[in-house]
Amino acid sequence: MTHTEKPLGTFEERLLTELREHIATRSPETAAIAPAVRTPRRNVRWRAPGWRLAGIGGLVALLTVGGLLTQTLGDAPPTASAAEVLTEAADSARQQPPLVARPGQYLFVELRLTYRERPTAGPYVVERLQRWVPVGDGTTWQQRRRLESRPDEWRTDDVSDMSPPPGYFQGLPTEPEQMAQYLRDHPVPVDLPAGADLEAIRNDPTTIFGDGKWMLEGYVPPRSRGALFEAMAQVPGATVLPGEIRDAAGRRGVALRTPGVIGAHIDLIFDWETHAYLGTRDVLVRDGKESLYTSAAVTRMAIVDQRGQVP
Repeated sequence: MTHTEKPLGTFEERLLTELREHIATRSPETAAIAPAVRTPRRNVRWRAPGWRLAGIGGLVALLTVGGLLTQTLGDAPPTASAAEVLTEAADSARQQPPLVARPGQYLFVELRLTYRERPTAGPYVVERLQRWVPVGDGTTWQQRRRLESRPDEWRTDDVSDMSPPPGYFQGLPTEPEQMAQYLRDHPVPVDLPAGADLEAIRNDPTTIFGDGKWMLEGYVPPRSRGALFEAMAQVPGATVLPGEIRDAAGRRGVALRTPGVIGAHIDLIFDWETHAYLGTRDVLVRDGKESLYTSAAVTRMAIVDQRGQVP
């Protein structure tokens, strides 16, 4: 499989398979309520008032394999709780200047990703990805990628059968309770196994972590981003991992392990000092052992006038 053909959302699809197996082994009384494992559909299209789920895509990180396998480094564990980290992340988000755009322009997003083609085996692929998503009602978007080891060999992806990724969000709530309600009212589309109770999943508060992870690959305005983190802070179950974690761009961070996932862990990574949001990582669990599958970092966002333009 070539890099441009790499299926998006593979991690989520693997979890969905495990979710189906998990539900199949449960009693009829409990099988109807499934955990919050979210998997993207390929044919979802953008609809107002918000973007829907797209694949993670070929994102990227400049980390050695040794660094990936030993990402818990140095320093004592942070003493803050998950709620405290998220509250500080909300404060940090609100201090950022807004990124102003008008219809017809594009949100430029650059990401770095390290991933494996197979979940628990093989070498890590290290890529840089750039994405242009229209501001306003447009649906024509573009992305390209390259291996970090080949800086001059960009490949433009065929996105004709992909859902648009998260873009420039507008009109989002700015208070945590309203943000949580907004996400319940505008769920990310998912393919669910037979017998799953969609309403129960939508009402499961832990789904905010999966939805938020997706949204944060686009531009969420400062006050709304703060509301998102504060809404997450009100959901029990997240834990702070001990020690220092490096994100996909090698930046020093603290990781929150989010609840509601079977057979894996999804971690949100925040700056070690400011708790500004940095990115995510997906960790599979097999026979009691953890194995990093993907690590993604958002490194740049800007507004440009046309697709292909780099700020």
